[in-house]
Amino acid sequence: MDIRHLEYFVEVARQKSFSKAALISHVSQSAISKMIKDLETELGTSLFNRNSKYVQLTDTGVIFFEQAQQVVDMFQNLTTEFETKVKMEKGKISIGLLPITSSTIFAELLGEFKKKYPLIEINLAEYGSKKVAQAINDGTLDAGVVCIVPDHQYYDSLSFSQDPLFVIISAQNPLSQFPAIELASLTNESFVLYSKDFSLHDEIINQCRSVGFSPNVIFETSQLELMTQMVAANLGIAFLPSAVCKELDTERIVSVPLTEPQIIHSMSIIWKRGRSMSHAARLWLDFAENYFTAAEQSHKSLRT
Repeated sequence: MDIRHLEYFVEVARQKSFSKAALISHVSQSAISKMIKDLETELGTSLFNRNSKYVQLTDTGVIFFEQAQQVVDMFQNLTTEFETKVKMEKGKISIGLLPITSSTIFAELLGEFKKKYPLIEINLAEYGSKKVAQAINDGTLDAGVVCIVPDHQYYDSLSFSQDPLFVIISAQNPLSQFPAIELASLTNESFVLYSKDFSLHDEIINQCRSVGFSPNVIFETSQLELMTQMVAANLGIAFLPSAVCKELDTERIVSVPLTEPQIIHSMSIIWKRGRSMSHAARLWLDFAENYFTAAEQSHKSLRT
């Protein structure tokens, strides 16, 4: 006895006809008749009363039908769920990350996603916000992280972080003793700034100009390690989100809240509006949304 015997038996019982069951099952009537006969022989009992007008279950056939129907339904559901799961849990996704500001928050997210969906291949690229948007637009990336969402007419987005920028200063710099720093007080400082493909590059320069000065930018980089090493050597000051500042060497680098104005580092996941997405990409976006929602709820619970 195998699953085909049970499937054909159930179909004959439902249709009360060998010919109709054969038509639905896409096999010949003689094949179904043989299957049922083999099943009856194996069980040692008749399952159907047969006459020229209809086919009817015997008393033992009724009992067997209840059990066989459960097995067939479970098998069909198992097959459907398995095929669906395999289809959705394979594939690849290309994601653009901000190399300085998003690696920490995304490391755990990507790790949890990989645990749940090990067959999905994740390709990561480190770009600034401007290049992330460009790569999504031309199809090089499926999704990516940006600080400022480009034109909402062309991109959908999921906001997940609002974090104030801190000034990071060498412990040798007198400014490191301040409890907070106004942006205007940095007029005479040298700036180690984000590269031009970061939207924060323009944001910081524009905010400096709004309080009356153009910053003295001595170096631009997309590498966190290089930025922090230059600050530690007292070559200049830089700006990092407060969450990233928690990982700094506090003996060499001091992070101080920035005020007047406060600059908020926003992060959002974006993807091209209207573009058909792969199962893997859609699965990742749904996972990320649920992950950040759960994290936010957890933070709210801790605060209360």
